[in-house]
Amino acid sequence: MAAERTLIKGAFVVSVDPKVGNVANCDILIDGEKIAEVRPGIEAPDASLIDARSMIASPGLVDAHHHLWQGPLRSVTTDWSLHEYANGIRMFAASFFRPDDMYAATLHGALEKLNAGVTTVADYCHNINTPEHASETLRALRDSGARIRWGFGFNRPPLEAPYFATMAERAEYLRDLARREFPGNVGRVTLAVCPEESIFWNSEDYVVPQFEVAREIGAHIFLHANSARDLITQEYARDARRLSKLGLLGPDVCLVHMGVTEPEEWQLVADSGAHLAFTPETEWQMAMGWPSIARAREFDIAFGLGVDITSNNSTDIRFPLRAMLQLERYRMNEHRAGHNIEGVPISSAEALSWGTLGGATALGLEREIGSITPGKRADIVLHDGNHIGLVGWSRANPEGVLIAQAGTESVDTVLVDGHVVKERGKLCGMVEQACRLLDESSDYLHRQVLQHGGFDAALGASSNKLEAQKAGGG
Repeated sequence: MAAERTLIKGAFVVSVDPKVGNVANCDILIDGEKIAEVRPGIEAPDASLIDARSMIASPGLVDAHHHLWQGPLRSVTTDWSLHEYANGIRMFAASFFRPDDMYAATLHGALEKLNAGVTTVADYCHNINTPEHASETLRALRDSGARIRWGFGFNRPPLEAPYFATMAERAEYLRDLARREFPGNVGRVTLAVCPEESIFWNSEDYVVPQFEVAREIGAHIFLHANSARDLITQEYARDARRLSKLGLLGPDVCLVHMGVTEPEEWQLVADSGAHLAFTPETEWQMAMGWPSIARAREFDIAFGLGVDITSNNSTDIRFPLRAMLQLERYRMNEHRAGHNIEGVPISSAEALSWGTLGGATALGLEREIGSITPGKRADIVLHDGNHIGLVGWSRANPEGVLIAQAGTESVDTVLVDGHVVKERGKLCGMVEQACRLLDESSDYLHRQVLQHGGFDAALGASSNKLEAQKAGGG
């Protein structure tokens, strides 16, 4: 628990705030849940002291798109296509999750994030089979201590006797949930809404009420977009164009993936003030199109990066940040291969902003988090600069070491809202319990999969479930 005031003393601060900059031997005074001052030489004898003289202080990382509920199925999808993922996970294994499994997956996933210095996650929860699934997920998020934009998914897992028979029933439940669980929609865990993907719309009117209820309750909106073909026509979805035509785009919208997007659509997104989230590892593997960072930069659209699915990828957001930076550099210089060029087209500092302030903006939280700025929430990560993997780092380019060399193993201390959640390299939360529960959940779910024919049978037999979902929308 945090003291009323906490003083982080002597850190090398990488603020991701141009007004604050990078400051050596710098102090950070935390008053309650917020950053009060950032400068050298702060005296606060009443504050709890964190000696950070060998540390690099940076904002907590932001995972702009993740499905935390898939943790019990870790590594299952690492050799799958998007079609196989949709059939094997969304149309098959998802239906076996109990409320207890949602709790186990979400608690473990959120703690795993904190361990890596990821203090904020957009949790796109598209496996809400019953109200108990939702309540157990929320209990886990609140138990974890992480900052979460929890996305209520309108998606319909393929259950034999679904609790929510219609989209209208889900919408009414969401209204009640917002009133009961999210008064004012403030705090560490806040409510967002995830409308169903357009591949499941049986008409464009189907999605409008989902956006309307999101705006009625004041929730940020996340949508998988422009990354797959229509199930019936096999044409690309062109979601940005369709949403614009319906008057649904806006600054409260974050479009996820966007790998197959026309120039006209980029302009529509930019004009609307909407934001983006890319998940490079999944998008590369599953033929969802190239993560369109170059287009986002060209049209000045704010974006963040995400891990997407723990059934597929590592939870550490640094890998996609690092890989995306280097691959974009390569693409921008490919025509000059072999030339003795000067400099690089994208800096490590910009890449760090993708994983901090960019992600915060995509989540609609840029006024709260994303930089070490007085007045913002005290979500701060301290990396051990003397760690064997960091020692000798260049003070002239601290963003470089945070992107290129830092990792979970060098994260010494993590604070969320001024509360210490990791200290001296060890999580302060329910680690043993979370690991035990996840292991038990994983065993149960894998048994269920085998009892129902296994993943191989599901991939071969359940393709038409996707079309049945679209036909049954309403």
